[in-house]
Amino acid sequence: MIESGQTKETRKARRRPAKAPSTMRADGREPVDVVVLDISRSGVRILTDADLSVGQEISIGLAGAGVTRAFVTWARDGEYGCAFERPIAPEDEARAFSQAPVKRLGRANAEHKDGDKDGESGDDYLRDLYRQHRIWAVPWDAIAMAVAMAALLWAVVRL
Repeated sequence: MIESGQTKETRKARRRPAKAPSTMRADGREPVDVVVLDISRSGVRILTDADLSVGQEISIGLAGAGVTRAFVTWARDGEYGCAFERPIAPEDEARAFSQAPVKRLGRANAEHKDGDKDGESGDDYLRDLYRQHRIWAVPWDAIAMAVAMAALLWAVVRL
């Protein structure tokens, strides 16, 4: 575990650049989009607009390796060093951010040059999810509607 007051130069674990989007939760709040700048078995360095404090507990998604708990050990200009509660397995560290990126779940604050928000809004996410699953969703919706109409008709006829 990194002691309070240590700097990132005192770490012993080998860091691997990631520069990958991820999602973090702090204090049970809404998920927040972050960028994992680098990763090691013992922790990550992240970039975020969220205001975190040294010692604060977070949960962070490691694409390909799951979610893990960590503690903020240092902060500087929107960058935060976070030590994992327990070092992750070497295979999880190697697998983290080596596959397809995760779907962003948090609320992005950064804006692109063209004025679009970074990430997707909740409505865009739901539309995309529906598009991916409409092949099975539409027929089941039609069946459910037919059953509901039949039940309503049967109830009206019984009156």
